[in-house]
Amino acid sequence: MVAPSSRMVREASARLVLDHMWDAPAVTGTDLMAATGLSRATVHDVCEELIARGWVREVANQREHGDYRKGRPARRYAFDPLAGLVVGVDAGQHRVDALVTDLRGAERGRHQSPPRAGFTGTAERVAAVRNAIAGALAGLPSERVLGVTVGVPAPVDARGRTVFRGNPYWELMNPDLGERLQARHGWPTVVDNDANLAALAEGWRGHGRGVRHFVALLAGERLGAGIVEDGRLVRGVRGGAGEMGFLDLVDGVGSTDGIAKTAREWAREALAEPGARSSLAPDPDAASVFAAAGAGDALAAGVVERVAERMARVIATLASLVDTERVIIAGRVAASCGPLLATLEERLARRGDPPPRLLASTLGGDAVMLGAVKRSVDRVREHALHLMLRA
Repeated sequence: MVAPSSRMVREASARLVLDHMWDAPAVTGTDLMAATGLSRATVHDVCEELIARGWVREVANQREHGDYRKGRPARRYAFDPLAGLVVGVDAGQHRVDALVTDLRGAERGRHQSPPRAGFTGTAERVAAVRNAIAGALAGLPSERVLGVTVGVPAPVDARGRTVFRGNPYWELMNPDLGERLQARHGWPTVVDNDANLAALAEGWRGHGRGVRHFVALLAGERLGAGIVEDGRLVRGVRGGAGEMGFLDLVDGVGSTDGIAKTAREWAREALAEPGARSSLAPDPDAASVFAAAGAGDALAAGVVERVAERMARVIATLASLVDTERVIIAGRVAASCGPLLATLEERLARRGDPPPRLLASTLGGDAVMLGAVKRSVDRVREHALHLMLRA
């Protein structure tokens, strides 16, 4: 057995201290000794090293902080969340948004682009992602970016690539975005499936906190699932575990069209029928349909019934495959789909087996960006002791 080198021991000690401080308020050496089991001398030596590296600051001691009792006032240390920045990008089918945060996930900048019909090619797609990142970083030191994660509506493998060929839509959504961004800017860049990132966000700040088994179901224009089993994302060999192409074969479903798309299109069709009467405008969005249904509009209520029947089949099929505890409806549509969920729960209850608990995400349109931020922060944290920080 080879004894660990002094360098390995020192790095392991630094890792213990930094991991504790990352999530803690200002701490004393005594606090760190209790949390890590390290000696006082080692704790203070490691803190000095982390200060020199830029990860930690020395803050007001106990006397200056007002927590002094007797004896020599203890030195106090704090993790510096502004040691670096991370960027989370939601590169969707119709818009690209970006969020910049510090290393604890506190927002520092964002960019929201207007919706668009789609993307005509790779150059336009890549430019939209770059522009969103630049907009979110406006006024911030881009040289302090330590990681970027981009969420795309496509399966993504461990290398950040979409390897399912023969699907032009997926290829356009992820034209090797990670490699292109890293080559241009030098930022460590990860690409991941958008539903997987939504699931990370739910586990971090949403209805998935403390839950070992859940599905985050992105349900706007298309359906995509981020599946968490026993606390871990299920990805599959090529990153396609949450893709829902099997819905093409499910009677009464027939496609991966999402809640927002079906509600919008079915409402337009109903409004175009001769003699149709409704409070809805001729070209309503999904939120308007749900609001009208909640207010007693019969036409809108009929659309919601149809959408609920279809989604009951989707969720029942999904639950039979993954046997999950809860399904979280995620994305922008979640904020307005209350009337749908009530009807959907009734439909699922009629199907016999206890259904998973249904919840509407509270993260709204930020779910994918927040999950992207979470993945970037986790990656920076994992490799922190090997990163060079900019002064």
